[in-house]
Amino acid sequence: MDNLKDTIQDYYDQHPVILPLFCIAIGIFLLLACIFDWNWIFGDVNTTTYNLKKIDGLVNMFGRKTARFLTAISAVFLIVLGIGLAIMILY
Repeated sequence: MDNLKDTIQDYYDQHPVILPLFCIAIGIFLLLACIFDWNWIFGDVNTTTYNLKKIDGLVNMFGRKTARFLTAISAVFLIVLGIGLAIMILY
């Protein structure tokens, strides 16, 4: 396990911009999911079972529109975080 940790650390040390790009990519993906209301992420929820492919907890607690809004806020935060990390790394 230490070998894997060292390998990941070495890769990150050589390519430090990977984490900011990953944050930006996930944020853009979530923002697009909110804008286009993708059913496979915000689909109808059965209250007895949860599907890990959907944001079931938020949809169950707050409803679909509020879950989309909260996810959009999280997506914008991830994008801003990624841009901030990239600026810190590059300068």
